[in-house]
Amino acid sequence: MKGKLFAITMAAVLLLAGCGGGTAGGAAADMPASGAPQSTAGGTENGYWDMGTGGGESYYPEEPGAPMESDNQGGSIYQNPRAKLIRRAELSIQTEQFDESAEALKKLTADCGGYFENANLYGGSRRDVNASRRGEYTVRVPAEKYDLFLSGAGELGYVTNKNESSEDIGERYYDTEARLKTQRTKQERLLALLEKAETMEDIIALESALSDVEYQIEQYSSELNRYDALVGFATFNVYLSEVGQVTQEVGETASLGQRMAAGFQSSLRGLNQGFQNFLIWMSYNLFLVVILTAVAVVAVIIGKRELKKLRKHNGPDSKAE
Repeated sequence: MKGKLFAITMAAVLLLAGCGGGTAGGAAADMPASGAPQSTAGGTENGYWDMGTGGGESYYPEEPGAPMESDNQGGSIYQNPRAKLIRRAELSIQTEQFDESAEALKKLTADCGGYFENANLYGGSRRDVNASRRGEYTVRVPAEKYDLFLSGAGELGYVTNKNESSEDIGERYYDTEARLKTQRTKQERLLALLEKAETMEDIIALESALSDVEYQIEQYSSELNRYDALVGFATFNVYLSEVGQVTQEVGETASLGQRMAAGFQSSLRGLNQGFQNFLIWMSYNLFLVVILTAVAVVAVIIGKRELKKLRKHNGPDSKAE
């Protein structure tokens, strides 16, 4: 008798939860459309009944009287406290002092309270100790230090490329947050029913439902933690390149004299670089150059001797004619 009474009570609770969710869905349908989507608090989710509050919560919970995000406030999205922004930037930097720039980058990261997620260095090994080095760094800094790090990174060398981007994940964030709240409410109700369960069949059914709810809670919690990490820390991809001389190209808006002067300087640099490359090639191929020079000298000497013999041989015949 008690088992039947418990089953009837559990069915009534589930029925009320479903009715409450349907009412919330109807109320949400009657509301005017807005930029923020509404959550579906009732109905079924993942194969079992949603025993949420049935309040039809918005994905963007806010205080009474707070303006909706879709309202035009005339301010920047970066100043909106309800926005969930993932900010990223990519910088390509040339430097003539690679070691100093790399140390300055480490100091800047530490001063901003950030850390290196990845740091890769190419070149400078024993085999190519004199080769140009290149560093690729992924830096994470607190979101509020974004502008400070960006301005400081511009002083590491000559910035050849800069890309900035931001992504607002507020809709996904608040949607996940609302779903997590619903699952926790469902967990509390299932635990309350489990305490009153008397038959093994009811206990097994409730524990199975609890297992599904706990899995969903874990998934939503992990997703929120990942969002918090992306929003809380901005991501910078810094590409640091070592060059012999930082070159600044003259743009099309420069005057004719500036562009001609830049072209003349570029020609001189090219001639100088070509001569240096030739000397370097000579140093690497010195023995080959010596052998080729010796062969050429011997060939010239032999050629001169043969030419003299040929002239002597043809001399008397030419006089007789």
